[in-house]
Amino acid sequence: MASVVVFSWLYTSYYFRSMINFGFYTPSVVLSSDLPDITIHTDHDFVDFRLLAGGYSLLEGRYYAINGSTVVSDISSIVEHFLAGNTDSNFYDFNLEATAGGEIVTETLNVLYCDKSTGLTIPEYWLKENFLTLSPIRRLAPGSYINLSWYTTERESIMFRVYATFINDKGQRDTYQYVKSGNGQIAHINGIISELIYLSDIRQKIITVKKIESLTLQSVTVRCGERSATFFIDPALADIVPFFYLNCFGVAEQLSLQRTTTEKVKSDRSIATLGKTSCFYDVTTSKEYEVESAALTSDECLQVEQMLTSPSVRIPYGSNVALYDTDFDALIPILITDFTSELSDSDEKLNSVKFTWRFAENRPKVAVPESPGIFNDKYNPTFS
Repeated sequence: MASVVVFSWLYTSYYFRSMINFGFYTPSVVLSSDLPDITIHTDHDFVDFRLLAGGYSLLEGRYYAINGSTVVSDISSIVEHFLAGNTDSNFYDFNLEATAGGEIVTETLNVLYCDKSTGLTIPEYWLKENFLTLSPIRRLAPGSYINLSWYTTERESIMFRVYATFINDKGQRDTYQYVKSGNGQIAHINGIISELIYLSDIRQKIITVKKIESLTLQSVTVRCGERSATFFIDPALADIVPFFYLNCFGVAEQLSLQRTTTEKVKSDRSIATLGKTSCFYDVTTSKEYEVESAALTSDECLQVEQMLTSPSVRIPYGSNVALYDTDFDALIPILITDFTSELSDSDEKLNSVKFTWRFAENRPKVAVPESPGIFNDKYNPTFS
């Protein structure tokens, strides 16, 4: 709010009202990593400041002015902590409130979570052209799914289109496109929209429309407005356990890596001796998994970097668990304890990464195979 100056010409004299305002430009949306320090201009000795979210006060304090202004520093860490713990949304409205001399001024910040510094001067331009991912081109396993989120503005079209390339049952290359959702619809408010598409549903839709018996899906491109993302379907990833992680925007992504894994079991223990007998005590056993990836594409390098530094990484685990569970919270948390990532931009060098991970739960896990059942001529192993 601009400062208010009131002039009174009564008795040829004038006076100034108390002045207080926020000294920064407020864009329509700001990334949490790029939140500025809050400068407050005032002609009072101090300002009482509050940072509010949903009516709850996240920060309160009295800030003393020097030469007519004071600064509230590093609110980004407070905002990001709030957004990271808010499972309902990674986009939120925060209210700034400054009080001095009985006057109150307020300002609203529309903040989108992002834990990486982007250097974007006007983030809404980038958000209009991109989904909330830094990896718009990637490989997927045939049994996987596409899960994308994006920031949309009021009255923007939310039509979500799918473009598929496939090989039909006659060995011919063909294409098919359709509207998945939002046909003729617009967004009513600024916010986040998400879309989930199973590759199996895309196959079935094409088989039904094209009236063919089978197909091999090669690639899928999805678009919403100016945003676009392309996924190449790689059969080599079919039986590989994927990693799931929160990207820099707090959106769950999956990463399937061709890799070699080495299991290492460590045990720390002490020995006690009583007479002629010794035994172990204070035993701590841990299991770690050392991973070395195969060659990575440039887009996968960026994905791997985000996974290695993500605050939350998970995997599917268990004999009856689907490899591609869409419920991120249902997956098993893991910790990446060490990694070596030296990624080159040289066209002559193949990039790969090495990292070590363990389950977040301290008790080591062991995969217990299910009983294969009892087979006979009628019920053979195919039924298992």
